[in-house]
Amino acid sequence: MRILLIGANARKMNDGRRWQETQVRAAYAPTTLTTLAALVPPELDAEVAVIDEAVDRVPEDFLRADLVGISAMTCDAPRAYQLAQMAQARKITVVLGGYHPTFMPEEAARHADAVVRGFAEAAWPQLLRDFARGVMKPLYESAWEQAFASGAWIPRRHLLRRKAYSTANTLEASRGCANQCSFCIVPPMHRKRFVLRQMERIRADIDSMPAGPIALLDPNPLESSSSAAELLPTLAGRKWLAAASMKSAANRSWIKAARASGCRGLVIGFESLDANTLAAAGKSFNDVRVYEETCRMLRGEGIAILGSFVFGFDGDNKGAFERIVEFVHRNHLNLALYSAYTPFPGTDAWTRFNKQGRILTEDWSLYDGRHAVFAPANMTVDELEQGLYDAWNETYGLRSILTRVAGSMTLPLVSLAANLGFRYYRRTFMPAEETRTSRGEPCEFS
Repeated sequence: MRILLIGANARKMNDGRRWQETQVRAAYAPTTLTTLAALVPPELDAEVAVIDEAVDRVPEDFLRADLVGISAMTCDAPRAYQLAQMAQARKITVVLGGYHPTFMPEEAARHADAVVRGFAEAAWPQLLRDFARGVMKPLYESAWEQAFASGAWIPRRHLLRRKAYSTANTLEASRGCANQCSFCIVPPMHRKRFVLRQMERIRADIDSMPAGPIALLDPNPLESSSSAAELLPTLAGRKWLAAASMKSAANRSWIKAARASGCRGLVIGFESLDANTLAAAGKSFNDVRVYEETCRMLRGEGIAILGSFVFGFDGDNKGAFERIVEFVHRNHLNLALYSAYTPFPGTDAWTRFNKQGRILTEDWSLYDGRHAVFAPANMTVDELEQGLYDAWNETYGLRSILTRVAGSMTLPLVSLAANLGFRYYRRTFMPAEETRTSRGEPCEFS
């Protein structure tokens, strides 16, 4: 049996090239595909290949696979459906999974022989055994918590090209988040649970990695004191970076312990500078009064900051763009990630906007954080998209990059390289008037 696992990626440059054609390294190696490869039952004696479309092309013959598994986020769903159509034309069995098929299973089923809803630690091995016996079902969904927490699998990272990623050592130590932000896809995907893998499994996973820094891909792995007490000593001895809530990042004792364990960078969801906006989004635990103090503390501890910000909240007006860009510059954030508010299927935001009649399109390719897919409350669609573009353009101009890196002095060479990478990433954007897409039209493959 030959199995091909594909991570669909629809990202294109503004000259029409697919991202992998640029030969630019992706930031982090994904764990989904390599974990699925590790979960293939050994008794099937299967040949397994992995293709991450962020860095590699899918060959026309799909490596002559018997079964193709495709994982897709919402913005990549049209590309996943296109790949599925191409594979099925070659009489190859197609399985779809990931965030989008989980919340739109009926849609996904129109393009696949089987759909896996939710996480696949238990469902995927059963699906493959059924396929081998000729009794594969159209839908698989199983409880994953115990299999994730105690499973002895180690992702088959050798199936990816390490040199294609800035950080190839990636780790999934936990799933879920204790917080319930209304726009976030994590709570519904994880069914509002937080599950930590057993420490001996995490330790074995880390020990299997080559030398080099580790990126934790978990949404919020260290917020609970019990998780931090177990995980920080396990990470000690390796340099690492992770996502952290503002609650954690503002806690000086937590930061000192993380730094001593090897933390060198944190991804922090600032999202907004307005307390009322944050409260309305279920993120009142972000205290805007301590934002600047927290940035100074992190710089003092030598921890780099990638700040995440969202434009288009109902409380936002056109002034939000300038205020946030100025905050990023004033506080010398190493990196800033700006996104348009996106009500993904499955989230509370999707439900609310649907009821209000504010969803403008179900062209999933636009659900990429770079387009306005709903009617904003206090600005137009054009103003939201143009403001987002301008924020990226200003923050990743050369003067801004040099000023922020010099002001931070936290991992200056790494920060400079990352900023230049983000500067290049801007080329997946174009000014709003050049990328205007009609709203309300159906997606090509829906």
